[in-house]
Amino acid sequence: MIPPAALCGCLTDFSGASLPTLLHHPEVDLLEWRLDLFLQRHSLAATHEALRNLTASSRHPVVVTNRPIREGGAFQDPESHRLKLLHQAIAAGADWVDLEAWVDQSTVPEFRAQPARLLLSHHDFSATPDRRTLVRLAEAMAAGQPDAIKIVTTAQAPEDNLRVLELIPFGRDHLGVAVIAFCMGPLGRWSRLIGLLLGSPWTYVQLPDLAPAAPGQWTAGAMRRVLKELKGEG
Repeated sequence: MIPPAALCGCLTDFSGASLPTLLHHPEVDLLEWRLDLFLQRHSLAATHEALRNLTASSRHPVVVTNRPIREGGAFQDPESHRLKLLHQAIAAGADWVDLEAWVDQSTVPEFRAQPARLLLSHHDFSATPDRRTLVRLAEAMAAGQPDAIKIVTTAQAPEDNLRVLELIPFGRDHLGVAVIAFCMGPLGRWSRLIGLLLGSPWTYVQLPDLAPAAPGQWTAGAMRRVLKELKGEG
């Protein structure tokens, strides 16, 4: 069960031996496992072995991601191999699977039929589109009937954040889908926090001793402290 306004720790550069501990990390509520980054450091056999940890009880929920190079990731093998590893992660016990919005249309219902919940995502590493383009993108992604959508852009100006953050209530009120939306980069840093306050189910944070997954990412501790202060608990 994921609580409201959850913190999702990003598993980037870590060892298989540390995974059992990370799956119970006290500073976060769920975890995103970047399989593409894990494969940069470990063999496919070691990755399959590490996936066995998902059978553990009382661990945090896990979102598995196998990000290809075209979306800022590291996976460069054929698409069929990329999707196969995601299916294997689901079979191992992953709770969510993050699938890029541009994948083949037949792929979305295939994953939607799996036991893991489906997150459709879109990333723009250069800019933030205009409001009309963002709304159309959200509508197209919601049409795939995922459990949530994620739209992340890069802020070139402070006001870029506002257009992206508007997608959170728009998705809830008009599309009937939960939306994770924020901007990357130094100018987008604050949107990662505000998104939670607007109703985003979670935001992504950096775990201690691990590298950030994207520019502008908060540490888990810093995000938790600010949230407590805003709630009057600090």
